[in-house]
Amino acid sequence: MVAKKTKLKKTKRVSAKKLCSSVITREGVKKDGTLKKGYRYVKGGKVVKAKAKK
Repeated sequence: MVAKKTKLKKTKRVSAKKLCSSVITREGVKKDGTLKKGYRYVKGGKVVKAKAKK
């Protein structure tokens, strides 16, 4: 008798970009990439908390 060959189960791979984006979150940015209320962009693309005008 000959034993049947079994197929190896493939594991789903997660790219580094997907893995890191779920772990590292920027303050003031929503998951879809839009700014949260009270935050704004400054020169260089940084996100900072907006200060109230006096």
